[in-house]
This record gives sequence, C-alpha cells and structure tokens, in this order.
Amino acid sequence: MTSNSISEVLEYLILKKMAGRPEVLKALLDYVDGNISPATASTVYGISKYQLRGFAQRIYDKAGNRSLASLLIKIAVPIILEKTKVYIDRSQKPEECLICNRKLYNVFPEDHIKKHHKDVISHEKQRIIVEIKKVLSKEFVKEEILREK
Repeated sequence: MTSNSISEVLEYLILKKMAGRPEVLKALLDYVDGNISPATASTVYGISKYQLRGFAQRIYDKAGNRSLASLLIKIAVPIILEKTKVYIDRSQKPEECLICNRKLYNVFPEDHIKKHHKDVISHEKQRIIVEIKKVLSKEFVKEEILREK
C-alpha cells in the first residue's frame, strides 16, 4: 500500500461521513471485523448486500491489498466516525451542502464535496492522519511495554 493509496482510501471513507452516510462506515467496519454478513447489513444499516460488497471492493481496489485495507478500515473508521463532521443535510430533499448552502439537485453528495470542497477534504484527511498516527503510536508503546515484561 503506497501513501497515495492510503490517501485514496481515507478520502473515500471521509467522504462517506462528510456526505452524511455514517451507516456505510459502521457497516464496513462490522463487515471487515466479521461481525456482520452483507445480507444482515441490509436490515441493520439499511444498505443492500450488493452496496456493502461494492463499497468494500472499492476500498480494496484503491488500497491494492485486501488485508492492509482491512487494517486501515479498522483503525480509521472509528476515528472518522468520531472526529469528522457531516456536511450534507440529508433530512430534506433535495439535500443541502452545509458548507456552501447549495441545494443538491441530481448530484451525489460525495461528488459535490469532492468537486467543490477539496480544501475541506484535504484538511480533514490531514486531521485524520494525525489521529491515526496517535493511535498507532499508542499501540506501539503498548507492545514495547509488553515485550519488556
């Protein structure tokens, strides 16, 4: 996995949360952890098994390595769910971007954010990377302490 592929995976995950789709991230995390089957995801998260498999496959393709992509999902998704804001108001139709107040007629929210708010995505991605490094650093320290015992 290159730094570019990590960046692409993070952007994909972050965009789902920014677009008001946290249920996708929760389903992906449960699916990758083996806690949920794609069929069960439809009743728990309202995502069809085909959508969930498609989301997972896109991430695996972007990462270029399934096991490393799974690891990145396990580390990044909880952070993204906690730290990333939702920027699309999905409570009304058409949806509205809370950054520019534009109504989204016939536009996927992720596409709107990607096209018009690259700076917000970039900033958010850097914040999430810092948080991931903190988590990895803590895990490394824990492992070192356990080795010394």
